[in-house]
Amino acid sequence: MTVTLPLAAALMSAVFVTSVLSGILGMAGGMILMGLLVWLLPVQQAMILHAIAQFFANGSRAFIHRKHIYRPSLPLYFAGMFTMFFVLAFVAFVPPKSLIYFLLGLGPFISYLLPKSLKLDFTQSRQAYGCGLIIAALQLTGGVSGGMLDMFFQTRKLTRHETVATKAFTQAVSHVLKFVYFGFVVSDFSSSAGGLPLWLCLGVIPMALMGSAASKFFLERISDAHFYRATQVVLFSIGTVYLTRAVMLVLA
Repeated sequence: MTVTLPLAAALMSAVFVTSVLSGILGMAGGMILMGLLVWLLPVQQAMILHAIAQFFANGSRAFIHRKHIYRPSLPLYFAGMFTMFFVLAFVAFVPPKSLIYFLLGLGPFISYLLPKSLKLDFTQSRQAYGCGLIIAALQLTGGVSGGMLDMFFQTRKLTRHETVATKAFTQAVSHVLKFVYFGFVVSDFSSSAGGLPLWLCLGVIPMALMGSAASKFFLERISDAHFYRATQVVLFSIGTVYLTRAVMLVLA
Protein backbone atom coordinates (compact mmCIF):
# COMPACT_ATOMS: atom_id res chain seq x y z
CA MET A 1 0.00 0.00 0.00
CA THR A 2 1.37 3.40 -1.01
CA VAL A 3 1.05 6.11 1.62
CA THR A 4 -0.31 9.38 0.20
CA LEU A 5 0.61 12.80 1.59
CA PRO A 6 -2.79 13.35 3.32
CA LEU A 7 -2.59 9.87 4.89
CA ALA A 8 0.97 10.52 6.04
CA ALA A 9 -0.12 13.80 7.64
CA ALA A 10 -2.95 11.99 9.42
CA LEU A 11 -0.56 9.28 10.66
CA MET A 12 1.95 11.80 12.01
CA SER A 13 -0.83 13.72 13.76
CA ALA A 14 -2.08 10.47 15.28
CA VAL A 15 1.41 9.69 16.60
CA PHE A 16 1.60 13.10 18.29
CA VAL A 17 -1.87 12.94 19.84
CA THR A 18 -1.49 9.36 21.07
CA SER A 19 1.96 10.15 22.51
CA VAL A 20 0.31 12.92 24.52
CA LEU A 21 -2.30 10.43 25.71
CA SER A 22 0.39 7.88 26.57
CA GLY A 23 2.10 10.41 28.80
CA ILE A 24 -1.19 11.13 30.58
CA LEU A 25 -3.13 7.86 30.55
CA GLY A 26 -0.39 5.27 30.11
CA MET A 27 -1.23 2.38 27.77
CA ALA A 28 -4.24 4.14 26.20
CA GLY A 29 -2.13 6.07 23.70
CA GLY A 30 -0.34 3.02 22.35
CA MET A 31 -3.63 1.12 22.08
CA ILE A 32 -5.32 3.90 20.13
CA LEU A 33 -2.34 4.33 17.80
CA MET A 34 -2.12 0.60 17.07
CA GLY A 35 -5.84 0.43 16.31
CA LEU A 36 -5.65 3.43 13.98
CA LEU A 37 -2.58 2.12 12.15
CA VAL A 38 -4.11 -1.34 11.62
CA TRP A 39 -7.28 0.32 10.31
CA LEU A 40 -5.36 2.53 7.84
CA LEU A 41 -2.44 0.28 6.83
CA PRO A 42 -1.57 -3.36 6.13
CA VAL A 43 -0.53 -5.28 9.25
CA GLN A 44 3.22 -5.27 8.64
CA GLN A 45 3.38 -1.56 7.81
CA ALA A 46 1.27 -0.78 10.87
CA MET A 47 3.52 -2.84 13.14
CA ILE A 48 6.70 -1.22 11.80
CA LEU A 49 5.43 2.35 12.15
CA HIS A 50 4.01 1.64 15.61
CA ALA A 51 7.33 0.12 16.70
CA ILE A 52 9.28 3.20 15.59
CA ALA A 53 6.95 5.69 17.29
CA GLN A 54 6.60 3.73 20.53
CA PHE A 55 10.31 2.93 20.76
CA PHE A 56 11.19 6.60 20.89
CA ALA A 57 8.27 7.47 23.18
CA ASN A 58 9.25 4.76 25.68
CA GLY A 59 12.96 5.05 25.04
CA SER A 60 13.00 8.74 25.92
CA ARG A 61 11.31 8.02 29.26
CA ALA A 62 13.72 5.14 29.93
CA PHE A 63 16.70 7.39 29.19
CA ILE A 64 15.46 10.15 31.48
CA HIS A 65 15.00 7.69 34.36
CA ARG A 66 17.86 5.33 33.40
CA LYS A 67 19.41 5.43 36.89
CA HIS A 68 16.25 3.85 38.30
CA ILE A 69 15.99 0.85 35.93
CA TYR A 70 15.72 -2.38 37.96
CA ARG A 71 18.44 -4.54 36.42
CA PRO A 72 18.55 -7.88 38.33
CA SER A 73 15.53 -9.33 36.49
CA LEU A 74 16.46 -8.08 33.02
CA PRO A 75 18.62 -11.05 31.85
CA LEU A 76 15.83 -13.58 32.45
CA TYR A 77 13.22 -11.19 31.06
CA PHE A 78 15.21 -10.89 27.83
CA ALA A 79 15.76 -14.66 27.75
CA GLY A 80 12.01 -15.19 27.81
CA MET A 81 11.46 -12.49 25.23
CA PHE A 82 13.95 -13.94 22.76
CA THR A 83 12.62 -17.47 23.32
CA MET A 84 9.17 -16.38 22.16
CA PHE A 85 10.68 -14.33 19.34
CA PHE A 86 12.40 -17.40 17.88
CA VAL A 87 9.31 -19.58 18.32
CA LEU A 88 7.15 -17.16 16.32
CA ALA A 89 9.96 -16.48 13.84
CA PHE A 90 10.18 -20.21 13.11
CA VAL A 91 6.62 -20.18 11.75
CA ALA A 92 6.84 -16.58 10.43
CA PHE A 93 3.45 -15.81 11.96
CA VAL A 94 1.69 -12.64 10.80
CA PRO A 95 -1.49 -11.99 12.83
CA PRO A 96 -4.76 -11.21 11.05
CA LYS A 97 -6.38 -7.88 11.87
CA SER A 98 -9.18 -9.61 13.77
CA LEU A 99 -6.66 -11.13 16.22
CA ILE A 100 -4.90 -7.79 16.66
CA TYR A 101 -8.15 -6.01 17.52
CA PHE A 102 -9.15 -8.84 19.87
CA LEU A 103 -5.88 -8.64 21.80
CA LEU A 104 -6.02 -4.84 21.83
CA GLY A 105 -9.54 -4.95 23.20
CA LEU A 106 -8.64 -7.55 25.80
CA GLY A 107 -5.84 -5.46 27.29
CA PRO A 108 -7.88 -3.20 29.61
CA PHE A 109 -9.79 -6.17 31.02
CA ILE A 110 -6.81 -8.44 31.78
CA SER A 111 -6.66 -7.50 35.46
CA TYR A 112 -10.31 -8.51 35.86
CA LEU A 113 -9.88 -11.84 34.06
CA LEU A 114 -6.95 -13.12 36.11
CA PRO A 115 -7.54 -14.77 39.51
CA LYS A 116 -7.22 -12.36 42.44
CA SER A 117 -4.93 -14.88 44.14
CA LEU A 118 -2.39 -14.66 41.30
CA LYS A 119 0.53 -12.48 42.39
CA LEU A 120 2.76 -11.52 39.49
CA ASP A 121 6.11 -9.97 40.37
CA PHE A 122 8.79 -8.80 37.93
CA THR A 123 11.42 -8.97 40.67
CA GLN A 124 11.06 -12.78 40.90
CA SER A 125 13.50 -14.51 38.53
CA ARG A 126 11.15 -17.21 37.21
CA GLN A 127 8.36 -14.71 36.77
CA ALA A 128 10.67 -12.34 34.91
CA TYR A 129 11.30 -15.10 32.35
CA GLY A 130 7.56 -15.73 32.03
CA CYS A 131 6.97 -12.01 31.70
CA GLY A 132 9.39 -11.88 28.77
CA LEU A 133 7.61 -14.77 27.06
CA ILE A 134 4.18 -13.18 27.45
CA ILE A 135 5.20 -9.63 26.52
CA ALA A 136 6.97 -10.78 23.35
CA ALA A 137 3.97 -12.91 22.36
CA LEU A 138 1.57 -9.99 22.82
CA GLN A 139 3.82 -7.51 21.02
CA LEU A 140 4.24 -9.77 17.99
CA THR A 141 0.57 -10.78 17.74
CA GLY A 142 -1.33 -7.77 19.07
CA GLY A 143 1.15 -4.91 18.77
CA VAL A 144 0.87 -3.80 22.42
CA SER A 145 1.51 -5.38 25.80
CA GLY A 146 1.14 -2.58 28.35
CA GLY A 147 -1.89 -4.04 30.11
CA MET A 148 -0.18 -7.35 30.83
CA LEU A 149 3.13 -5.72 31.75
CA ASP A 150 1.34 -3.61 34.36
CA MET A 151 0.29 -6.80 36.14
CA PHE A 152 3.94 -7.69 36.78
CA PHE A 153 4.67 -4.30 38.35
CA GLN A 154 2.07 -4.23 41.11
CA THR A 155 4.75 -5.26 43.58
CA ARG A 156 5.69 -2.85 46.36
CA LYS A 157 9.30 -3.98 46.16
CA LEU A 158 9.94 -1.36 43.48
CA THR A 159 9.73 2.38 43.94
CA ARG A 160 7.57 4.53 41.68
CA HIS A 161 10.65 5.68 39.76
CA GLU A 162 11.94 2.11 39.35
CA THR A 163 8.55 1.01 38.05
CA VAL A 164 8.30 3.82 35.49
CA ALA A 165 11.90 3.42 34.33
CA THR A 166 11.88 -0.37 34.07
CA LYS A 167 8.53 -0.54 32.30
CA ALA A 168 9.65 2.10 29.79
CA PHE A 169 12.93 0.28 29.13
CA THR A 170 11.39 -3.16 28.71
CA GLN A 171 8.69 -1.74 26.43
CA ALA A 172 11.28 0.08 24.32
CA VAL A 173 13.21 -3.17 23.81
CA SER A 174 10.02 -5.05 22.94
CA HIS A 175 9.29 -2.50 20.21
CA VAL A 176 12.77 -3.05 18.76
CA LEU A 177 11.95 -6.76 18.68
CA LYS A 178 8.67 -6.00 16.90
CA PHE A 179 10.44 -3.82 14.33
CA VAL A 180 12.98 -6.56 13.57
CA TYR A 181 10.30 -9.25 13.41
CA PHE A 182 7.96 -7.51 10.99
CA GLY A 183 10.70 -5.69 9.10
CA PHE A 184 13.18 -8.49 8.53
CA VAL A 185 11.91 -11.88 9.74
CA VAL A 186 8.46 -12.52 8.29
CA SER A 187 9.60 -10.92 5.00
CA ASP A 188 12.35 -8.67 3.72
CA PHE A 189 12.17 -5.01 4.72
CA SER A 190 11.48 -3.69 1.23
CA SER A 191 8.38 -5.88 1.01
CA SER A 192 7.01 -5.41 4.52
CA ALA A 193 7.63 -1.65 4.60
CA GLY A 194 6.83 -1.13 0.92
CA GLY A 195 4.88 2.10 0.51
CA LEU A 196 6.15 3.61 3.76
CA PRO A 197 8.34 6.56 2.73
CA LEU A 198 11.55 7.05 4.69
CA TRP A 199 10.60 10.60 5.62
CA LEU A 200 7.43 9.30 7.28
CA CYS A 201 9.35 6.70 9.31
CA LEU A 202 11.73 9.43 10.44
CA GLY A 203 8.98 12.02 10.84
CA VAL A 204 7.08 10.07 13.48
CA ILE A 205 10.13 10.20 15.77
CA PRO A 206 9.97 13.93 16.67
CA MET A 207 6.17 13.71 16.79
CA ALA A 208 6.41 10.95 19.42
CA LEU A 209 9.01 12.89 21.41
CA MET A 210 7.05 16.16 21.26
CA GLY A 211 3.88 14.34 22.31
CA SER A 212 5.63 12.85 25.33
CA ALA A 213 6.97 16.27 26.30
CA ALA A 214 3.59 17.98 25.81
CA SER A 215 1.85 15.44 28.03
CA LYS A 216 3.56 16.92 31.10
CA PHE A 217 1.63 20.17 30.59
CA PHE A 218 -1.71 18.38 30.81
CA LEU A 219 -0.69 15.89 33.49
CA GLU A 220 0.20 18.68 35.91
CA ARG A 221 -3.23 20.26 35.47
CA ILE A 222 -5.49 17.34 36.33
CA SER A 223 -6.26 16.00 39.79
CA ASP A 224 -5.59 12.41 40.86
CA ALA A 225 -9.34 11.75 40.99
CA HIS A 226 -9.87 12.97 37.43
CA PHE A 227 -6.77 11.07 36.31
CA TYR A 228 -7.92 7.66 37.54
CA ARG A 229 -11.50 8.20 36.41
CA ALA A 230 -10.44 9.29 32.92
CA THR A 231 -8.01 6.38 32.60
CA GLN A 232 -10.65 3.78 33.41
CA VAL A 233 -13.31 5.32 31.16
CA VAL A 234 -10.96 5.71 28.19
CA LEU A 235 -9.42 2.23 28.48
CA PHE A 236 -12.71 0.38 28.88
CA SER A 237 -14.31 2.36 26.05
CA ILE A 238 -11.42 1.63 23.69
CA GLY A 239 -11.37 -2.02 24.72
CA THR A 240 -15.08 -2.40 23.99
CA VAL A 241 -14.74 -0.74 20.58
CA TYR A 242 -11.81 -2.98 19.61
CA LEU A 243 -13.51 -6.18 20.76
CA THR A 244 -16.57 -5.21 18.71
CA ARG A 245 -14.33 -4.52 15.72
CA ALA A 246 -12.70 -7.96 16.11
CA VAL A 247 -16.09 -9.68 16.09
CA MET A 248 -17.16 -7.71 13.01
CA LEU A 249 -14.01 -8.73 11.13
CA VAL A 250 -14.51 -12.40 12.02
CA LEU A 251 -18.14 -12.33 10.89
CA ALA A 252 -17.47 -10.33 7.72
